[in-house]
Amino acid sequence: MIVIPGSVVRRTAALALVGVVALAPAASADPGDPVDLGGTPVKSTTDAGNPTMLKAGLWSTTLKAGESLERQFAYRRTADDTSVHVSVTATPAESSESIKLEAFADDGTSCGSETASASYATPSTAIGVDLEVGPDGHGDRNSVCLTSTVIRFEVGPNTDTRTGTSDLPMTIKVVEESPLADANERLPEVPETEASFRAPADGVDRGTIEGATSFDEAPLLKSGTYDSTVTEGEQRLYRVHLEWGQTLAAALHVEALSGKDLEKKFGISGPTLYLGLYNPMRRDLDSAYSDSDVDGSVDDTALDLDTGVGPVRYLNRYDDQNTYLPGDYYVSVVVPEETASERGPAEIGFALTVEAQGDIAGAPTYAEDQPFLVGDGKRSEVASGNPAPEPDDAGWLSARHVSGLGIGLAGLVCLALGALRLRRP
Repeated sequence: MIVIPGSVVRRTAALALVGVVALAPAASADPGDPVDLGGTPVKSTTDAGNPTMLKAGLWSTTLKAGESLERQFAYRRTADDTSVHVSVTATPAESSESIKLEAFADDGTSCGSETASASYATPSTAIGVDLEVGPDGHGDRNSVCLTSTVIRFEVGPNTDTRTGTSDLPMTIKVVEESPLADANERLPEVPETEASFRAPADGVDRGTIEGATSFDEAPLLKSGTYDSTVTEGEQRLYRVHLEWGQTLAAALHVEALSGKDLEKKFGISGPTLYLGLYNPMRRDLDSAYSDSDVDGSVDDTALDLDTGVGPVRYLNRYDDQNTYLPGDYYVSVVVPEETASERGPAEIGFALTVEAQGDIAGAPTYAEDQPFLVGDGKRSEVASGNPAPEPDDAGWLSARHVSGLGIGLAGLVCLALGALRLRRP
């Protein structure tokens, strides 16, 4: 008869439980925590004469509380006539925070600047700025910002001093875009008036999905309707892939609560939800449509929000539109942290409908088959670069199924070992 010592049983069971933890999806961030920006940490300097050299990719740095001097970075083009895309995304902890990005050519010529400020209502929501450093216009080949070998850029607050008492974490994303095969290629023009917003169609019921608290882990959604939740103090992210010529439309629905349920769960009134979007460079975007409703409160009437951006066009970059790159766009759902009472953060359920509208059309012809350099030696057909997770229904072996397998395996191991121990003489 086989006899297994009790110490072996205990060690084996412990290993099985460790396996379950390792296989299970990562725990969500605590309510009130900002989204995880990711990125590879990089040292920074305030010396404009000796900036930190970056390669294509996603990098992270932090402005400590009270620090306000611009950080100096630079990027060396890997080929002639390329466009360099640079963005900064930050997660402020206070509404007084702001960020600024400015790029410079070799001779000190400014190649553009952009600023963003934290939202007073949702200060910890990720904010972003981005710049395209390249031709001054379609067909241009002489701009100093296009011909400059090294692009220097400053990253910092949009104020001389920072009054906040918190650190300001941020990421810097750099993508180098191949030149067009023909600089004068005819491409879809930007119309004087964009089409009216078309709400996403009631598509396939895709079931339940959990939004991520980081850009890297945001689930990839197909066109359709998903059930999801967000807790007060959270920002949840979802991604939708757009190709050239496509438009992203998103809509959010919260069922009405009875007056009794509203008072029981929230007190006098329910929280406000904010529906937002980010482009592949992780810059937050305003809705392209003036008739969009992007925020509203949970109440005794149903809440319906909608937003949209696009279509993705190459020439949008010359018309102050931030939808000029194909790749993963992000849908954001935010609920501010509850601080007025001691009831604790509440969870709000909602239905999220997304649709990638329009046919793929108007793709430019690049000099490279994979025109976007998104990492050190890593090229991609789209600017987002970072590979998205598979759609939630793409395969049976999802994170939830793997976790379930781990739990089932652990249970079988423990039962088998326990049975063997019971059979000891």
